[in-house]
Amino acid sequence: MRKFKKIAQQTILTSLCSTVVLNHYSLAENRPDVILVTPNNELSKHSALSPSYQQEQTKLNQTASATNLVVPDQENRLSTLQDALDYQPGIIIQNFFGGIDQPRLNIRGSGVQSTPLSRGVLLLQDGLPINDADGDFHISTLDMRDTRLISVYRGANNSHPQSNSLGGELNFISFTGKDDNGTARYEYGAFGRQATQIAIGNSSESYGIDGRLSLSYDHFDGYRHHSTSQRKTARANFGFTSDNVENRTWLSWTDVRFDIPGPFSQSKSKHAPRAIEHIITLTDPHRHTEQARIANRTNWTFGDQSVELGVWHQRTHDNFITPTDYTLSNSRTTGTEVAYQSKFNDLTFHSALAWDKTNLVRKLLMNRRNTPMFKRLLGNYTAVAENINGAIGTSWNINDAWQLNLDTKVTHAKRNVDTRHSNNKLNQSWTFWSPKIGLIWTLTSDNRFYGNLSNSNEPASFREIITSNGRKAQLNKLDRQKGITAEIGGSGKIIENLNWDVALYRSIIKDEYISTYDAIGNTVGISNYSSKTRHQGIEAGIKGLLPSVLNRGDIEYRLSWTYSDFRFQGGQYNHHYIAGIPRNIINAQLLYKIDNWTFGPNLHWSPTNTPVDHANNMHIQYRDQYAVFGFKINYQNPKGWSGYIIADNLTNKRYASASVANHVVASKNDMTLFSAMGFNLNGGIVYHF
Repeated sequence: MRKFKKIAQQTILTSLCSTVVLNHYSLAENRPDVILVTPNNELSKHSALSPSYQQEQTKLNQTASATNLVVPDQENRLSTLQDALDYQPGIIIQNFFGGIDQPRLNIRGSGVQSTPLSRGVLLLQDGLPINDADGDFHISTLDMRDTRLISVYRGANNSHPQSNSLGGELNFISFTGKDDNGTARYEYGAFGRQATQIAIGNSSESYGIDGRLSLSYDHFDGYRHHSTSQRKTARANFGFTSDNVENRTWLSWTDVRFDIPGPFSQSKSKHAPRAIEHIITLTDPHRHTEQARIANRTNWTFGDQSVELGVWHQRTHDNFITPTDYTLSNSRTTGTEVAYQSKFNDLTFHSALAWDKTNLVRKLLMNRRNTPMFKRLLGNYTAVAENINGAIGTSWNINDAWQLNLDTKVTHAKRNVDTRHSNNKLNQSWTFWSPKIGLIWTLTSDNRFYGNLSNSNEPASFREIITSNGRKAQLNKLDRQKGITAEIGGSGKIIENLNWDVALYRSIIKDEYISTYDAIGNTVGISNYSSKTRHQGIEAGIKGLLPSVLNRGDIEYRLSWTYSDFRFQGGQYNHHYIAGIPRNIINAQLLYKIDNWTFGPNLHWSPTNTPVDHANNMHIQYRDQYAVFGFKINYQNPKGWSGYIIADNLTNKRYASASVANHVVASKNDMTLFSAMGFNLNGGIVYHF
C-alpha cells in the first residue's frame, strides 16, 4: 500500500509538470508575447538598506544554496504568516489555531520539537535580528502587511553572522517612504475575522529623506472555542540617503493576545473539531506578548568597498499561561554588528563581527485554579544570554560559469541562569566554528546549479533550559545541537514563463533537542537525543504563466512539493520517523488572469499519514492525510484600489493542521492534534494612494 501511494504521488507530480511543459510548447506559437512580470516596478533602484526585488534576487543567486524571494503584497489576505509564505517550496507553516497566534515555521526540521516555536531559524527585520540572544523569538509579532519582500535562505548555508541554525534565515524587508504614498486596507471574514491597516509615507529626492508610518489592527473570534486572538501594531521607519551614505531607523510596537484551545485526540478532531477539553475551560490558557523595538543601520560605500554598522534594542513582556503553569517573562535585548565587503577583480571578500545580549527575568507559577495551590511559586529566575559572532568569507569567480564560496563563522555563546533567593544556578558556555563551502555553476544566464557542505550549531534557548511540569520547575543542562548538511540543487527558467526550483539535502544531527509532552499536550521537559538523527528531503517548485486556450487572458500557476524524511539513527527510536512533520506537502494554485480580474482554484494536500509520537504508534493515533481545496477571486482597478474574496476548505474537510511531537502515545484519548479551520469565506479591499 505504501509503495502504491509513493508511485501515485510521483505519477501525479510528473503528470502536472509534463502538462505544464507541453502546454507551453503547444500554445507558445499562438501567444508569443506573454511575459512574466517582475514584482518590482523599479528594477533599477539600488539601496543597500532597502533593496529592490532585482537587487535582492541577485544577492540570493550568489549563495550556493536554496533560497526564496517572496512578495507578500501579491497575495490578497495578509493576516497570517501562511498568507505570505504559501506555495513556497521548502517552507512549511503549521497553524495551531488559525488566527494571529503562534504558527510553527518549519524549514528542514528546524524547531519541530519547539512548542511554542522559539528557535531553529534566524528572523531578521530589515537585516537585523529580532531573535533574542538565546535564539527565542515571538513569531506572532510579525506584520505581513508592512513587509515588501521576504528573503529566505533555506538551510545551514546562510549569510548572516548570527545565523548558525539548521533552518536558515528569513529577512522581512519593510516598505519605506520611497515605495508608495500610503495604503488603506480592510479585511473581513468568517469566525469574526477583521483587520484594518492605514499607512502613509513620503520622500524628498532633493533632500534625500523619506519616512513611513503604518498602523494595523487584527481581531479573530476563532474557529474553535477559546481561540480568540487580537493584534495591534505600530511601525515607522525614516531614512537618509546621500551619494555614498545611507542611514535608516526603524521603530515598532506590537501587542498580541490570544487564547489557547489546546490539542485534542484524533477521534475528537474528526467528530467535534471546534470543541475544547474541560481542562481548557478550567485553566484558561492564553498568551499576551508586548514588544517594543528600535533599530538603526548605516552603510558607507566607496568604490567597490562598503562598511555597514547596525544597532538594535528591544524589550518584550510575555505572559504565557498553559494548563499547568504561568510563565511570566520580561526581557531586554541589545545588539550591534559591523560588516565590511570589498571586491577585487574576481574575488569578493566579506567579514562581520556581531554581539548581542539578553537579560531575562522569568517567574513560573502553578495554574491550579480554585485550589489553595493556585499561583504558588514554582521558580523565579534571572538569566543572561550573550553571543559574540565573527564571520569571514570569500567568493571567487573562477570563470564566467563557476563560482567558489568559502565561509566560516566563529561563535562564543553563553547561557547563564540563576534562581532567585537560592543557590541553584546553571551556567553554560560554548565556543564553536561553523565552516561552509559552496560551488555555483551558471549553466546559462537563466539557470544555475549549486552544491554546498555546511555546519550548523544551535545552543538551547531559555524556553528549553527552564521548564516545568506544573508541579516542579527545573533547569536542564543541554549540549548544543550540532549538524552537518550536504545539499545540491538548482533554479532558473527552462523556457519562457516556466521557472523551476529544486533542492535535495541530507543533514546528520547530533544531540537534537527532543521535547516531552504529557497526556494533555503540555511540554514538560526536553533533552538531547542520545544518538544521531537524520533530516533529508526534496524541495521543488515550478511557477509561471500559461497562454490561455481562449483568445484572452493568461493562466498563472504555482506548484510546490516539500518532501521530509526525518528519522532517528540509533537509540531508543532507531529508524523511526521523527514525529510532527508530514512527509509530503503539496500546494498548488491556478489563476486565470483576464483584464483586471484574477480567479482560480488552489489545493493544499498532505497525501501521507503523519505519526504524532516518536515510537510511531500509528495503530493508536496519527495525523490523517488530507486534501483541501480553495478558490480565490481578485479585482484590480487601474485607479489604485483592489478587492478580493477567498474561500478556504470548500468541502469543509475535518483534519488536523498541526500536532505535538511526543515520545510515546499510549492512549487513543491522548491530546495530540490541533484542528484546522472548516469552510470559511474572507474578503477585503485595498487602496494604494
